[in-house]
Amino acid sequence: MKFSSTLKALREEKHITQEELASYLGITRSAVAGYETKGKQPDFERLILIAKFFNVSIDYLISGKEESLISITNNTTKETNLIHSYRKLSKNSQIALDKYLRFLLATENEEKENSSHC
Repeated sequence: MKFSSTLKALREEKHITQEELASYLGITRSAVAGYETKGKQPDFERLILIAKFFNVSIDYLISGKEESLISITNNTTKETNLIHSYRKLSKNSQIALDKYLRFLLATENEEKENSSHC
């Protein structure tokens, strides 16, 4: 996927108009349209702003693919999808999920200890 189609897909997915994105970036609507349809490319500063605006990596904007930097081998598709989903969460949601995961792990450890004493 090219930058142009990735940008348009992200914008439409979030129900953001070209005008709204242009206002955030400090550019004209026609400049955003050029990014989406005419193969125009933003400068580095705007590319960073676009990535922050949509909460995605610059790699994702450029390639349309979320490259995994995690070096754990033999990840299942489900594990990989969980990692990608986690990265898309807000910081507050990530914190809440971390707490819940620690709770689940503690509960399972407790159950294992109780069952081994029987």
